[in-house]
Amino acid sequence: MKFIVLLFTVLLQRQTRKEGYERNRRWFKRLLSPFHFEQQSKTMQIMMYVGVVVLPCVALSALIERMDGLLGSFVSLLLQVALLLYILGRDNVSQKFKDYKNHWHNQDYQAAFYCARNFLSLEEQAQTSPYTLHTTVSKALIRAWFMRFFVFVFWYLLAGIGGAMFCLLSYWFYSESKIPWMKSVLDTMEWLPSRLLALSMSLAGDFNRSFSTVSKLWTDFQTNADQALGHTLETFNHQQEKGFDEAGAARTIDESNRLMLRCAILWLLVVAFLTIFAGF
Repeated sequence: MKFIVLLFTVLLQRQTRKEGYERNRRWFKRLLSPFHFEQQSKTMQIMMYVGVVVLPCVALSALIERMDGLLGSFVSLLLQVALLLYILGRDNVSQKFKDYKNHWHNQDYQAAFYCARNFLSLEEQAQTSPYTLHTTVSKALIRAWFMRFFVFVFWYLLAGIGGAMFCLLSYWFYSESKIPWMKSVLDTMEWLPSRLLALSMSLAGDFNRSFSTVSKLWTDFQTNADQALGHTLETFNHQQEKGFDEAGAARTIDESNRLMLRCAILWLLVVAFLTIFAGF
């Protein structure tokens, strides 16, 4: 069932991509608006998190689990596809990525930076060299793939649609509340999927160069997801600031994007294999 839901969702996502799409999260903001997190004790903050995020996701999982029979299974399939499509989003990143590459090929690096900042959430920088821009965008591109696909797919495969929704609402809860301890929750939530993605990058990319770096990440509990994926990406990047090749950098960005596509296909193949041979 999970493979079918995931496959249908990915196909629908490709067919319904929309320029400038953003998930409607106003309902969640209104839900949290009465709370003043900074004035609450840590115990009260945890209770709010459990009440607003954890319990609804557990209830959603229980509802899906109770849907049986032919009609129930069909409704469950439709509901899971709709929710997973909402969670993954329908933003057309590919078009924005093409715009970035066009600016880069025209050597308009300032325009390339602003284009990348809009769809990769880069921080404003007073002065950006082509090498710095290339390094920043490369890592931000991997992060965008992780945040828009892999982390949600991991939690869906691990805990069903309730797990994927839990992941999304946890990000939103931290975004709205800025509670310090929530950062540790997110780091914990991202630890395993980031290592699996790093391993996938190694398998789908240059295994010999990257495996040593990736293998060390599995015993490293201090390095967060961004750093883990950044370290893995660096093993594929042969560019140095001295003698930086702009044309070669453009190819490297393309290769990074294709690497993420191969990783996504690899994950789908693994899920298909587990579904066929292990009844996943």
